[in-house]
This record gives sequence, structure tokens and C-alpha cells, in this order.
Amino acid sequence: MTCLRTENLSPSLLNKVSPFFHEILRNSAPRIHSLYLIGSSLTEDYLEKVSDINSIIVVQEIDFAFLDTLAPLGKRGRQKGLAVPLIMDPVYIQRSLDVFPIEFLSFKLVHHTLYGEDILAGLEINRQELKYQCDRELKGRIVWLQKNYVSSLEDKKALAAYIISHMGGYLPILRGILHLLGHEPPPGLEKVLDLISKSTGTDTRVFADIYAIKKNLAQPSKEEVTQLFAEFYQATQRLIEVVDGI
Repeated sequence: MTCLRTENLSPSLLNKVSPFFHEILRNSAPRIHSLYLIGSSLTEDYLEKVSDINSIIVVQEIDFAFLDTLAPLGKRGRQKGLAVPLIMDPVYIQRSLDVFPIEFLSFKLVHHTLYGEDILAGLEINRQELKYQCDRELKGRIVWLQKNYVSSLEDKKALAAYIISHMGGYLPILRGILHLLGHEPPPGLEKVLDLISKSTGTDTRVFADIYAIKKNLAQPSKEEVTQLFAEFYQATQRLIEVVDGI
């Protein structure tokens, strides 16, 4: 059996991912360049039975026969909390760094190589392309926030759900901003927020408050949801100013 590199993974996480990736290697090892875990499952932000386990499969080249092999494994993986893996080949990665610098920066910063050559660690992220995507993403979120505030029709429960669902996309952007400011972004949300606050003067408490709601550590009242939304909006505007000033 081809061995996975599982050092420093928790027993609980290992129990979920090991059968899935071992089966991929049993069925398709010649097609596989490398396998990775990415995202919150590798950080203190991971919530058992709540957070998805995200991964990347890098194949030698994109092959529909491999997709057919992988498809039956997807349902079993989902039962253990594994999201559908991102599937790429090395050529795609190099050709996509200019389009998705935020995402690839996060892959580079927060990953565990289960198998094969670690090509994520050596990715080079273009500073100007990263700044452009951070700017575009944040300005798009301002429009989204305005739209959903109006479309919620004063339904505070729906508004809270919108905020929580949208929070996940902010962490990669915050890492991107820290990178632009010359910092080495930490993996976990709490340390990222602390460094953003110290580096830019942005009040980041609202992001921590939203994450607490996601973890069911807090239940805001209707009045508090309105205030939370206003602070979320203001923090996003402040981050736009920061990026514009870089």
C-alpha cells in the first residue's frame, strides 16, 4: 500500500481522510502527482461535525477517466465531512496564479502534503495581481452586503444567516492583505484578526463575533443582528481603504 504522510494530523482527522486517499492511490496512483489537505481542518478554526475537510488532488494531467474513478468515492467522503476535492494539474496551477492569487496564497500558507512532491510551498504570488483581487473581492462584497440587507426584508434571522455564510470568504482576503503589507500571515483566524488590527487600525472584533455565532457560542438578538451587520459593513469599507492605500 502506498503510504500517506500523516505526521502531525490529529487521530480524528486521520480517521476521516486516510481511507479516502488510500483508496484514490490504490485505484489511480500512476495518475496522481500529489495530494494535499488545505484550509481550516489544519488550524484551530476547525469545528468537528461543522467544518468541511478541504483537499486538493494534483493529477499528472486532467483525465475524465480519473473523474469517473473518483465520483463514487465522493458520497462516502461527504459522510465523513470531506468536501469534494479540488482537482488540478501542474500546468493549470501555473496558468491560474494570476487569476486566483488569493486562493493560491492560502493554499501555499495552509496545507499538508499527504503524498507526492509539495509544489504548493514554492508558489510565487504576484503582488500586483494579489492586490487587484483583494480590491475586487472586497468591493464586490460591499455590493453583496447592500443587496442582502435590502432583500432580507427586515428578517433578522435571514440576515444573520447571510452574514455567517459570507464570513468564510474573508479569511483568505485578510491573509492576502497581510501578505501585501509584508507580514507572514498566520493560519488561524484569531491571529490573523489580531495582526490585521495592529497593522491597519481596523476594528476586527466583528469578524470574531460572527465566528462565535457560527460556532454557536453566541445568539444575537434582532437588535444585535442589525448592529452586527453595520459593523461588518464598516469593517469591509475600512479594508477597502487599506488595500487602496497599499
